[in-house]
Amino acid sequence: MSQSKDPQIRINTFGGNCPVQAEGFVDDKPFYFRARGEHWTMGIGGEPVANPEWFYREEYGDAEYVAGWMAQYEALGFIAKAIGLYAQRPELGA
Repeated sequence: MSQSKDPQIRINTFGGNCPVQAEGFVDDKPFYFRARGEHWTMGIGGEPVANPEWFYREEYGDAEYVAGWMAQYEALGFIAKAIGLYAQRPELGA
């Protein structure tokens, strides 16, 4: 059994409203986080905006457009959550 290591995270850009967005790298793979409407998404690897290797989407809030106004600390928490899920995924061919 191999031991996993914590992913190395680098955020290059972060902020905004409608949408809240972040871009950077998880290890050597680019990521894109976006919160708008009633959900947030995270794509990692490949072309993370249009064709990511890994993708996650989660509903947010109970009102129209509320995700686009989430606080930065919430967005950072969701980025961390998504990266945690990504790091726990089964490896292909394992």
